[in-house]
Amino acid sequence: MYKHLLNKPELARLVADLTSDGHLQIQGHRYISSFYSKEINEIQRFNDEFYKLFKVKGKIYEDRRPVGKNPNPIIRYKIFFISKQVSLFLRDIGTPVGDKTNFPFLIPEWIIKGTKEMKSSYIRGLFDAEGSIFCGKDKRWQMTFKMAKNEEILSTGINFFQQIKDILSEFNIKSSPINTHKLNIRKNGSQSVTIRICIEKPSFDNF
Repeated sequence: MYKHLLNKPELARLVADLTSDGHLQIQGHRYISSFYSKEINEIQRFNDEFYKLFKVKGKIYEDRRPVGKNPNPIIRYKIFFISKQVSLFLRDIGTPVGDKTNFPFLIPEWIIKGTKEMKSSYIRGLFDAEGSIFCGKDKRWQMTFKMAKNEEILSTGINFFQQIKDILSEFNIKSSPINTHKLNIRKNGSQSVTIRICIEKPSFDNF
């Protein structure tokens, strides 16, 4: 039903959004696509893109609960879309399902083989959500992208990051070697590992 969308950069961006700050839940009778952001304009953008592609309207909620170790409430926004057809389509084209830390995934093949516009839309979505810019102790500005993975599927996570590096190189954007760093043991006893790459300032313009 939605296969005609596979050549659209907007779909590549939406899949990247769900891969980073979003969530695809397929469990029992639940078929939900959701997206989270501190910025209401990002929620509205995602809502518009989702409706443009699938003609499904989302429901927006405001969340004022504390996040992490900060005891003070932080305003975040969440949007949910309920559609079995859309959820199954997104799963079938390579969107991660459930807890992405424990779910092995790669960049979908239709994006890898797609146009440069599709690839740039996907990378833009990932970096908008998970990327950050900082100045290190050596006074060098860098852009970094990182994700956490269960140690048991670390190799797949590293392959995913290598795919990102390969796409960046197509746009003449140089990135660092892939770095990994172990995090604390999780409540279920599993070990999570942060995977990270950096982009140096000379490549910022190309990015």
